[in-house]
Amino acid sequence: MGLIKLIILVVLILAIMAFWRRLKAWQAANRPTNAQPERPQLMVRCAHCQLHLPQSQAVRAGDHWYCCPEHRDAADQH
Repeated sequence: MGLIKLIILVVLILAIMAFWRRLKAWQAANRPTNAQPERPQLMVRCAHCQLHLPQSQAVRAGDHWYCCPEHRDAADQH
């Protein structure tokens, strides 16, 4: 009786290991291939309030950067 339980236990462990390997292989196959980290963005400082923000979100006026059009317009009034 003990030998049958041992065989069943070994078969169960082998089945779990096979399932685990297939799961990992499936996850690796479905992972995006171009999952490269984003490049850091250039940060600029608002000439009005000194807030740092990505250059792609900033508003430029001449040699100065601003966080919003309102700050750009406020600088033009001074």
